[in-house]
Amino acid sequence: MEPPEVSLRLWRPQDAPRLFDLLRRPEVTRWFGEAARTPLTDVEQARQRIEQWALAHADPLGTWAVVAPDRSEPVGSVLLFPAPNALHGEVEVGWYLHPDAEGHGYATAAARRAVRLAFAAGHRQVWALTHPENTRSRATATRAGMRDLGIVDGLWHDGVSRLFLAEHPGGPVWDADEPGDLSRSR
Repeated sequence: MEPPEVSLRLWRPQDAPRLFDLLRRPEVTRWFGEAARTPLTDVEQARQRIEQWALAHADPLGTWAVVAPDRSEPVGSVLLFPAPNALHGEVEVGWYLHPDAEGHGYATAAARRAVRLAFAAGHRQVWALTHPENTRSRATATRAGMRDLGIVDGLWHDGVSRLFLAEHPGGPVWDADEPGDLSRSR
């Protein structure tokens, strides 16, 4: 079954209550990096987060609200950002959904759309790092057409992650066959 089409847009100030409801949940934030793992405690924090994202947005890089055709409010977020400590301008994609939106293919559709945006902007490779125990995100990356490169330790984030790669049909910028050595140029 193909995932539904979703649209991506910037988070809006009026979305703050929905974002708060999403990011107040430990079951959502537990998979985030250390700096963002603490759940939000009030709507004002969500408003501030939306303002920060708007200031940092550099199309196509940014944090996008994922909007499903059958929903009136965002179902989650997809992020497209420069990978931390990247050697060659690598771009990373990430996603998270509200629990009431899981199981409908929205994360897969959002990840695919974000990868297409990155390719359209000239990026040749898009990476995803998932926590090894996050089976849902691993499945999303696979369904989104990303290649599983296995476990890496301390690549861009502290600790062990599972690394996935989507390559532009025109080919990679550098060889990604050995994720432990991402500095080898083609």
